[in-house]
Amino acid sequence: MENGSGHRWLAIAEEVFVPADAGGRVESLNLLRAARAAGLLGRVLVPGIGDPGIGDTALAAHRAALPGVDLVGTPRRTGWRSHLSRTPYLFASRPLPAGLTDSVRGRGFTAVLAVSFRVAHLAVELAEALDIPAIVRPHNVESAYFAQLARSSRFPRDLPYAAEAWKLRRAEAAVHASPRIAVFAEIAEEEVAVRAALTDIPVIHVPPFLPPQPDTARVHRTEPGGTVLFLGALDNANNSGGIGWFVEDCWPGLRAPGVSLHVVGRRAPAPLVDDLRAAGAEVTVDAPEVASHLAAADVFVNPVRHGAGISIKMIEAMAAGLPVVSTPVGARGLPWRDGEHLLVADGPAAVRAAGQGRRDAPARRAELADTGRRFITGELDGVRQIGRLVEALATARR
Repeated sequence: MENGSGHRWLAIAEEVFVPADAGGRVESLNLLRAARAAGLLGRVLVPGIGDPGIGDTALAAHRAALPGVDLVGTPRRTGWRSHLSRTPYLFASRPLPAGLTDSVRGRGFTAVLAVSFRVAHLAVELAEALDIPAIVRPHNVESAYFAQLARSSRFPRDLPYAAEAWKLRRAEAAVHASPRIAVFAEIAEEEVAVRAALTDIPVIHVPPFLPPQPDTARVHRTEPGGTVLFLGALDNANNSGGIGWFVEDCWPGLRAPGVSLHVVGRRAPAPLVDDLRAAGAEVTVDAPEVASHLAAADVFVNPVRHGAGISIKMIEAMAAGLPVVSTPVGARGLPWRDGEHLLVADGPAAVRAAGQGRRDAPARRAELADTGRRFITGELDGVRQIGRLVEALATARR
């Protein structure tokens, strides 16, 4: 898709996204790659690049991931004052740098793209200063997400989550009323109606973006057994709680000679790593890339029992040609079908039964993986996704 319509977008990332070792980072990188391929990206602002511990090497890695794109680092503010502010931490920790507005004036930008709701406040400020519309790409309703984290956490950890949810409800109301936002492009289908009830701004569904996929399909094992893989950010309460539940309630019924469990995650708390290894899992922390781990696995499990939005890690696994077993919570967000594109299991017994079926039936495992991969690569085509954003912006202008 070539940019023949004069679009030039100023994009704002949620955080550094290289390495793409978590779902949000994967989605950010894939969206920006699709926008670059369409000729739409004029500049990308990346909160966190240039901060202590994230230097020139990170900037070079981001430029290598998006060759030819103008990338600019903006500061994060992660101290205690950002937590105590009446502004939600998600916004307070991503301030608008002094002088940034002046540096982007007169450069021909036609729209601001916030790749996450966590930088929606920056998109509104910059769109107002440049007198152009903004597109906001939420991954979920953030206040509802933090309220759910509060409900699923024990005292006193629930208190900061509850406080952030309260702050976010106030901040979301202001963003939802902004005349500068042309459209919200929700990543999960079920969130469209939720967001539409909160704002008069158009809300559309634009599923996650995939990078270009190889034409060759995975070669599946022809014998039972193999590696069961879980992939996710382990400092996230939903992921850590899900894999903790899996190894305690499901894995004992799945363990067998020739079957292994591999957990790959970033920022894993040491006690969780110890518990996982004690249960017999191989644990890889802060892997620089995940492709090799996906390639070495035979079955992917997504045992999350709480959360919002859509599971990017599950999409990665399906795109890599892995059969997927997921809880109903993990399987929300796309019109995939249980038994055809993946297996949905509710409760320990059901997860164990589904996992054993995939472990012990190589032919069925390969069939499920192939149908899942075809569904994902067809449904999440990057050219189609970018076209939805461009059309939504044009419709809003009209």
